[in-house]
Order: sequence, then C-alpha cells, then structure tokens
Amino acid sequence: MLSTKPSRESLSQRAYRQIKDALCTGEIVPGDILSENQLAQDLGMSRTPIREALRALASENWLEIKNGIGAYVKPLSSKDIEDLYEIRCLLEVQAAKTAVYHISEEEITALEQRFQALLDNNAEGTAPNPQEFSQLDWELHELIVERCTNNYLKAIMRNNNSNIKRYQLLSFEARNDIRDSALQHLNILSLLRQRDVPALTTTLAEHLNWAANFLKST
Repeated sequence: MLSTKPSRESLSQRAYRQIKDALCTGEIVPGDILSENQLAQDLGMSRTPIREALRALASENWLEIKNGIGAYVKPLSSKDIEDLYEIRCLLEVQAAKTAVYHISEEEITALEQRFQALLDNNAEGTAPNPQEFSQLDWELHELIVERCTNNYLKAIMRNNNSNIKRYQLLSFEARNDIRDSALQHLNILSLLRQRDVPALTTTLAEHLNWAANFLKST
C-alpha cells in the first residue's frame, strides 16, 4: 500500500505555491526579506522545503538569495513592466479576435453586473477591496484569453499569469481609480456583446496601455 505521508517534494511545491500566491496578492511586497525560519513557522513545515521553494522562486527571478540575510524580494523595474505589458497587449488583443465569438451573453451580463455593482458602491462612498477588484479585472481578461482558439497563445499567457496578476494588483493600487477602470471594463464588455472586433481590439489595447503607463509612473 502506498504511503499517504507527504513527500519532501510535495511540501516544497506547497510552500512554493503559497509564497508565490502571497507575492501575487501583495501580501509579500518588493523589498521584503523572507526568513526561512519565519516562513517555516507560518506554513507549519521544516526549513528544507521552504529553502527549496525559495530557490525555485529565485530561479524564476522573483527573489534574490542573500547569504546571511535571507531571500530578498526583487523590486519591479519599469523595463520589466514595459516588456511584460508589450507582450500581454499583443497576445490578448490577438486572443480577442476569436474569443469574441465564444463568450456567451450570460457571461458578459454576469461580469457587467459585478463591475456595475462596484461602480455603484464606489459612487456611494464604499471603497472597493483592491484584491476583490483585481480578481474581477483578472476574470474578464482571463476569459478573453481562454476563449480564443489559439492554444499556443493560451499556453504562453498561462506561463506568465503569475507576473501579470502581480502587476495587475499593483496597477489598481497605483492608479486607485475605480471609476475609470470600471467604465473601461464595461466598455470592453459592451463591445464583446456587439461582437465588434475592430472597436474591441482598439479599446482593449488602449486599456492595457493605460494600466501599464500608471505602473511605469510609480
């Protein structure tokens, strides 16, 4: 009978996922120093899987291991943002050209209602939760990518999802402008409903460039 005891590899993968999630959601921010001892305590495991997870994240350029200090969360450069959003814009706009025919009216309506609710609450003085808004933002953009017909495009975007999510949350916090962002998303959804490919691709590119410019200016 196979043992159900978790292997070191599975613990390392769990530590990797949890630390990476914290990086993506802004719980861990650029400039932080990560202690193996503290992470082991927080995640309820030994230092060995923590160390392996940190090394994996360092190999992906999320962290820099500093001997005697710990794992340093690398700051985000304007060049990184520019490069990532350049690729994101090209691929997501291309995805929209076929995704527009594979997103249902019901899906569009559901997203419209959620963006409108955030917009209405904001108008009444209720500030949105950054992570809640970022997640809603992500759902729309991910839907556009996942409903396109180019599997290679989807694979490339999936490989960059973690970094895109990280920047997306920072983009919201940098601009802190729920109204403009919600209105832009509602416009994108309206064009999806109309199946207006030329207007949709132009508007989507403008929206992504708008978000990137806020990030580069901070």
